[in-house]
Amino acid sequence: MGAPGEMSSTERMTLRFHLHCLATLVPYELRTAVLDAWLSVDKALFFAGMGPPTHVTRCVTERGDSRLRAALAAAAGGETTQLDLVALDDPAVDAALVNNPQLREEPEQRLRLRAPALVATGRYPHPDFHRRALLSADPDLAAAALVDRRGAAPPTARATAWATVRRHGGTARTRDLVDRIPPPLDPLTAGIAEACAQPFPEPYLDIVEEHWLGTGALLRRLRAVEREASQWRTRRAFEAVLKEPYRIHWPLISAARLGGTLPRQAARLLALRPDCPPEVAVVLRTGRPALPGRPLSAPTAAMPATRAAAARKAPPWVPPWHPPGDSGPLGDTAESARQALAATPVAYSGPEGPTLDHLAAVIERGQLPAADVAELVRPACVLTSWVGQASGCADVTRAAWSGRAALHVATAALLARWTAGEIRPERWIAMYPLIRNFPGTLPELLDAVSQAPPAGQGKSAVSRAG
Repeated sequence: MGAPGEMSSTERMTLRFHLHCLATLVPYELRTAVLDAWLSVDKALFFAGMGPPTHVTRCVTERGDSRLRAALAAAAGGETTQLDLVALDDPAVDAALVNNPQLREEPEQRLRLRAPALVATGRYPHPDFHRRALLSADPDLAAAALVDRRGAAPPTARATAWATVRRHGGTARTRDLVDRIPPPLDPLTAGIAEACAQPFPEPYLDIVEEHWLGTGALLRRLRAVEREASQWRTRRAFEAVLKEPYRIHWPLISAARLGGTLPRQAARLLALRPDCPPEVAVVLRTGRPALPGRPLSAPTAAMPATRAAAARKAPPWVPPWHPPGDSGPLGDTAESARQALAATPVAYSGPEGPTLDHLAAVIERGQLPAADVAELVRPACVLTSWVGQASGCADVTRAAWSGRAALHVATAALLARWTAGEIRPERWIAMYPLIRNFPGTLPELLDAVSQAPPAGQGKSAVSRAG
């Protein structure tokens, strides 16, 4: 098998999956050294489909150096891992996270608060995250989001953020934030900059907010939608506009309906809002004012809010014990199992030959100890990837009676004896191109990589990933 640059995308992902599973079986205190050796060969080591197992990511965040953590930050997809990386407060890790296309919302918000200018340079903007940050009641988060000029956030969202900053920090903070935004300025920011330049900016800032968020702005948008949207899309367009954070003054809405300047379909949608006063709802539905003394019609019943289920902490699930399964072609004796494993490779599953389920049955029935099975299974990557993946690690704590759990412990012990408390990088670099297609057992693989040249020669023998 060639170097990473010579493999297909699927082959690279498969190889990295095998490496991550193998890393979980290495003693914890040596795991980061193994990952660092592989990272010197493959710079994209942590890009592997669903991502590395928790045992790998946790070790990197707790014991890895800045280079290893930054490599993980560029690929990590889990929110918990990303939050752990954010908590490190490492500039190199932060820079890798903001360029991670899988960055989640909470880690992005924490990074935005810490380094708004850095987040604003990220290669993969998240419009929904940005919009929610602009609409946040936290003035620090809203101010940080205003610095980010990527994408096309709705003007109402940006105007709401400016109003939040002004409400909590006054004109001084508004002026300071305007000075931090480089030109060219969008029309909203330019209007705020002009207001801040006045001797008494408060009335001018009020005018800017009313221009972008007031009821007049809402009515202009609704009339523009009626003119521009096609007939069968008008309702959806109105619904999208009415979701924006306009400040609705209901008497003005009522006057617009009576004056014929409010589109009828938008009026019907406004009448359904829970904050619409009953007398205004009558005007919006009928186009006529509510007469004195005439009882108001009952408002439209709102859809009941969906109650979120109470978050209960479920106890850890422990699978019930069950009798050992069928050992299949491995037979009923230790000798038959040894002969079958020596003659036939083990498969993940299939109608012919021994499978991983047969291995578990042999161990649970007591035909062979797990330590012997770990030394007989071939190919080696089938063994390490079965017991080293996340579900295999879980078996150790949740189903310690299972054959898979025993095989995990035995395989980890075999690797611990081989490492002897130290990591020689040249051995693990030599293992990189062998692990996926090596036909022999794990002890045979370890013997093969033990013949690797010293560290200086080993790195030159393996091509680096581009």
